[in-house]
Amino acid sequence: MDSYYELAYALESKSICMFVGTGFSMHLTDLKAPSWLSLLQKCAKKIENGDELIEQLFPDNKPVMPLEECASIIQVRMQSEGKCLHTEIAKIIRKLKLGKSSDKVKKFVEEFSDLKFITTNYDELIEKGLLEDKESTSYSIGYPVNRQPKGVQIYHVHGSVKHPKKMVVTADDYFRFINRPDYFSKKIQTLIEENTTIIIGYSLGDINFRAILNNQRSNRIHDINRQNLFFLSRSEVDQNVKDYYDRSYGLRVIDNTEIDDFISKILSKHSSIKDRVAKSRNLLMPVLEGTKKFTDAYLKKSDSFFEIVATLSSNGILISHPDVVRFLKDVLKRKDNFTSENGAWNQYVHLAKWLIHLGSIMDIKDTSLEEVYLSAVSTSFGNMSKKQIFGRSWHAFTAWKESWYSLTYDNRQMIIEYFKDNEISGDGEEVISQ
Repeated sequence: MDSYYELAYALESKSICMFVGTGFSMHLTDLKAPSWLSLLQKCAKKIENGDELIEQLFPDNKPVMPLEECASIIQVRMQSEGKCLHTEIAKIIRKLKLGKSSDKVKKFVEEFSDLKFITTNYDELIEKGLLEDKESTSYSIGYPVNRQPKGVQIYHVHGSVKHPKKMVVTADDYFRFINRPDYFSKKIQTLIEENTTIIIGYSLGDINFRAILNNQRSNRIHDINRQNLFFLSRSEVDQNVKDYYDRSYGLRVIDNTEIDDFISKILSKHSSIKDRVAKSRNLLMPVLEGTKKFTDAYLKKSDSFFEIVATLSSNGILISHPDVVRFLKDVLKRKDNFTSENGAWNQYVHLAKWLIHLGSIMDIKDTSLEEVYLSAVSTSFGNMSKKQIFGRSWHAFTAWKESWYSLTYDNRQMIIEYFKDNEISGDGEEVISQ
């Protein structure tokens, strides 16, 4: 839920970039778009003795080598017969049409004309399907850069069916793409840096996906934020894998979520915050500058912290910046103090959710926030209970229990180490030992 707050703010601030792969096209076409593997198999069938080649390259539908290398072998065989793999792929892709599953995505794209798409797909389902007669600007390898873009912008970083021979398909194509930086590789980097980026339709093991994340890590090596990069998975992702991508790339995984459900949740959150975005920024900037302070009444609201963090993110302000850290220390201390007031029942669960959210977007150990954060965690653990006991919050316990793994790996380890030397209740022990 907290991630959708940030995504909704980025949407209203016109800073959303969607990085889409094969799974996105499959969703739009009711699964009629071929996977990369099945696309190569379809092309291989056009070769003499193609079935034999398919069996050699893809026994039991499992490639014997990276798919781009399989493509190179198929390309050589096709050339010997006077055919072109790139052209054959384009013929298959051009036939793709939108299916009924595209309806929700179509409405979403039509409503928000400032979206940006980075796609490794060759198809034109976004500009010619989702947008139809709406304004859009496409960029593709082999075509001049449009200097007066309008509407939704689509970057075909692996080329498109408009110019088949420029498509990145074989191992040689990928080698040139990776080792000869051009406008597109630099543009990808810029778009991800400047926008909240949602990665859809990829496997976590995809070679292109990993290359993109590696570049991102190199560019943000001194930043401890985890604010602007999300990965959507329709299936469950193992916690160890989540921890790896969290620690290595600052990537937040949203799993067990279909594309349509994901869009519905963003739209729902957006409808509740869209009228407050400009006001939030106007309130926040004087506070960061030290000329004003948030009122107690505002900080006692459940959503105020998420609003603050989302406003920071959508305006490109790093939570790890010293001025922001000082501000957050004050906010956490005040929220911690609210829990000791009479009638503070709601503040218990607020504090728990705030700490969980902050612990999910930045590493806190060895920052000036560490002492204040751990003190607030201690307060929160002391105010919660698994059982419904007067003076203890069952909702706070539920929040910690269900969201413990939302925290970054390093923050979980920091809390575990802290409670080795500090008293912890049995309920708190249950949370950190799960």
